[in-house]
Amino acid sequence: MKEADQKRCWKLHKWSQNNGARLHPSLEIYYDDITKFSLRVKNSVTDGVEPGFTAVTSNISQTLSYINALIDGPIRLPNSHGQPHQPAFPPRFMTGLPPFVIGRFFLIKEYLKGDESFWWPYIATLPQPEHVNSWALPAFWPEEDIAFLDGTNAYVACQEIQANVKQEYKQARKILKETGFPGWQDYSQMLYKWAFCIFTSRSFRPSLMLSQSSRSYITSLLPDGCEIDDFSILQPLFDLANHSMTSKYSWDIKSDPQCCQLICEDGYQAGDQVYNNYGLKSNSELLLGYGFILPETEELHNDYVHVRKRQPQAGDMSAVGKPKDFLISLRPMDHPSSVAGRARLFSPADRRLLSLPGLSNFEPALIADLAAAVATPEERELIGQWLSGEEDVMPEGLGEVLDKIKGPLGGKIHFDYQKLKAAELDEETGENRLQTPTNKNQELALVYRRQCEKVLVAALEALSQ
Repeated sequence: MKEADQKRCWKLHKWSQNNGARLHPSLEIYYDDITKFSLRVKNSVTDGVEPGFTAVTSNISQTLSYINALIDGPIRLPNSHGQPHQPAFPPRFMTGLPPFVIGRFFLIKEYLKGDESFWWPYIATLPQPEHVNSWALPAFWPEEDIAFLDGTNAYVACQEIQANVKQEYKQARKILKETGFPGWQDYSQMLYKWAFCIFTSRSFRPSLMLSQSSRSYITSLLPDGCEIDDFSILQPLFDLANHSMTSKYSWDIKSDPQCCQLICEDGYQAGDQVYNNYGLKSNSELLLGYGFILPETEELHNDYVHVRKRQPQAGDMSAVGKPKDFLISLRPMDHPSSVAGRARLFSPADRRLLSLPGLSNFEPALIADLAAAVATPEERELIGQWLSGEEDVMPEGLGEVLDKIKGPLGGKIHFDYQKLKAAELDEETGENRLQTPTNKNQELALVYRRQCEKVLVAALEALSQ
């Protein structure tokens, strides 16, 4: 590790300790060019660490979020109660924008303060704004890199993110300018993209990270209509542990009401990296939110294509909010290696739906949704009786329904496959324009792209059974 990186690690650790955080004595903050800052077991710990150890204890006073914009400083419990607070931005800004946008602007505000910021020892260890390649998530890659995602779930999501971020920034910057906020010119679009990526890739849900007493205090600060999970929080030191989908862990918010503890249920040896678990996210979600994907192995795959739920008819108010999506899996949803897929199997009825010929790679909720759309009332009643009954074999009367389910699924997947392959062709030459990556972004996108293709092919093959 370079001397400058060592110095930043030391300052972060010292600052964290001074504010009530703790790192297990057998662990250290480590930096390398691949994983950047992370946690690992010290090489001097010859016996390793046993399962059940507390890797990190972080304190609420370190957190950075929308809440800190409300009080323009760190949270201090219990002394914060009853004290008047002055927001970090003008009233029009604080009331006219979503909490998550305000939180990102507060991070920018503290970055612009430099070492005068309370959070500077933490901010200094983050990927810095001028080093775009170190923090840019796929939505902010160069266009020639994003092109390698064309035809995939991630490509559509990138376009949506770009549009949202552009609109959020434009609205917020306009308010700062019109209210004459000091230094409003310094809040650049690049800094907002940086703050977006930092929060997206490193933040946590407050309801999972904060104790009941901390949540009660924070709730007392929130304006009417704002819920505690309408924004996320940055948790210094805690966010150093990288993701492992199979790591066993728990987050303890009861032992100390001002702290959150990362309890690792796996053992580690000297020199091992120590992991957290970001949850059962597909590779599409990991790529968009964290900038990496998990490779396919015999023991674990994380390759799924997301299919968005059909939209309700115009005027139908029964379905509101974010559209639900379903998963199509590289391997059968109940295969031992389909960890994220198996997490979506909630009942014996789900496994029974997977037993239908050709549908093992499809999320049961998708099968049920299609069945509800295409079946007659009599067929729906027969399906309900079968799913709640004892007989595993599909009744003969459901053969026609099965065909009506498989038809639209096959058409959808065939369409997505053709769209994926068409995006690879140069319009003038007809040659594959995405065959030879020239940088790490394109290499990553190409691996992801090929896995998406494998998922679609596997689903088509399953349907042909």
